[in-house]
Formats: sequence, C-alpha cells, structure tokens
Amino acid sequence: SSHCKWRVMAVCLCLSSLVGVQAQTVTEQTFKGTPHDEVQKSMSRRDWSGAMATVDEYLKDQPRDPQMRFWRARLLEITQRSDLALLEYQSLAQEYPELPEVQNNLGVLLAAKGQTDEARVAFENALRNNPQYAIAHENLGDIFLHLAQRAYDNAIRLRGQARSLTQKTTALKPALQLTSPDLP
Repeated sequence: SSHCKWRVMAVCLCLSSLVGVQAQTVTEQTFKGTPHDEVQKSMSRRDWSGAMATVDEYLKDQPRDPQMRFWRARLLEITQRSDLALLEYQSLAQEYPELPEVQNNLGVLLAAKGQTDEARVAFENALRNNPQYAIAHENLGDIFLHLAQRAYDNAIRLRGQARSLTQKTTALKPALQLTSPDLP
C-alpha cells in the first residue's frame, strides 16, 4: 500500500509496546547475529532480498515463528506483492489474533483493496488487543469516513439530492482527500 496513506506498523512486532503514530524503523546497532537480528540489519539497509532470504531460510525450520512471518508479510508488501502479503497477514491473524500489528497491517491491505467492512473489523481487532494503538485508531477513523461517504451516497441514491446530504458530502470531501485515494 505504498500509494495509500494508511499507516502500517513496519519492521518489528512489538508485542508489549508500540512506537506510536510513526512506523517503526530499525537503525544500525549492535546485532547479535541471530537470524532475527540479521533480518533487522538487512531491513535497516533496505536489503529486501537479503532480508527475505534470511526469513525464508529461518521459516524452513521454524514455520510458525510470528515475528519472522510478520517480517515476511511486510517484505512482500514492500516489494509490491500485496496479494501474497495479504494471505500471510490473514494466516497470521487467524493463528495469532492477539497481535495488534498483524491486525492493523491486515486492515491496511484490505482497505487498499476497497474492502472497508473487513478493514474495519481488522482495525477494531487491533484496538481490542491494544486500546493504546494510535495508528490503528487513525486507520479506523479513516475507515469511518469512507463508511460515512458510502452511507450518504446510498441516501442520495434512494431519496435524491437533499440540501442536508449535499452539505454533508461537501464537508466530508476534504477529510476524505487526506485518507487513502484507493477506496471507493
């Protein structure tokens, strides 16, 4: 979703705390040399293929590792393979529904595909697991804007243009322009 303005939790699943509204990034630091550290190191250098090779090699022996699977999904997303990333996030969300970062990133990909109802559920799941997750709150707010627009459009279709509806849709347009342009 590089063309969208949806906020994703990048790079690291922080199982106990989150970094806030900015996507988490990795800086060069002292790495211990574990596969997880090597992935972080590769990602900090934007070496997507190197990071993916490490992830895939590790997952051969540890196929259920949620951190590596999250990084795999994120790398798929970064390298423009969003359909595969979506499948990975869906699988992770099913196996580890308690991980808010997974739910948020799943919601981002669903929203980018125009699946606003499914995205809403994913963002709500993220917030159920971490009510302090600012990025998921922002994404859910964006979804509500799009759902409001859809409801107003339905009202116009069913009853025709009414002054109050026209005023509401006009007032909503600037806020919608600040969100993902990919949603209907």
